[in-house]
Amino acid sequence: MYVTLSAYADIVGVCKTTASRRLSGAPFRIPTKENGRHYYMLTAAVMALTPSEIEAGAIGRLAGSARLLNDELYIEPEALSAAQDFAQWLPSSEMRSRLARVQSAFVVAVANSPLCTATVVASLEPLRALFALNADVTRYVLVGGPIPNVDALAPAFAISNNSALLNQHAAELLEAA
Repeated sequence: MYVTLSAYADIVGVCKTTASRRLSGAPFRIPTKENGRHYYMLTAAVMALTPSEIEAGAIGRLAGSARLLNDELYIEPEALSAAQDFAQWLPSSEMRSRLARVQSAFVVAVANSPLCTATVVASLEPLRALFALNADVTRYVLVGGPIPNVDALAPAFAISNNSALLNQHAAELLEAA
């Protein structure tokens, strides 16, 4: 989930210069046909909020304005540190509890899936951490509501984000050739 610099500034009530300064080190994407507009990860945007902005409800407003740039389950492995930072940052016990609940459900869903293989199990901890950046999970952690359908989502997420599994498959294809 992503927010623009303009949306951040408007929602939080700061000028664009302040918003730009706060998000300067955050990763961003520039989708095609967006005229160079930068989209920042929602998790990075909420972590840049001040305590008074959080208290005033900016997290919910940012989450409500965030949008998906695509409908892929894949999240770059480089985002793992951002997921870990997000988990450490969560400002309320309710958010931390929701994250723990959904991450536990992720492990159970993957373990119960026929797609659970040794390579997935070997990468389970980083996959569990990265799961926090899935759009449905991020929204749930930040604002609550119904828990995402983790039983359906987790196995597909684990397979699409398991670099070890993809590397193994590529090696097998090369051996077969």
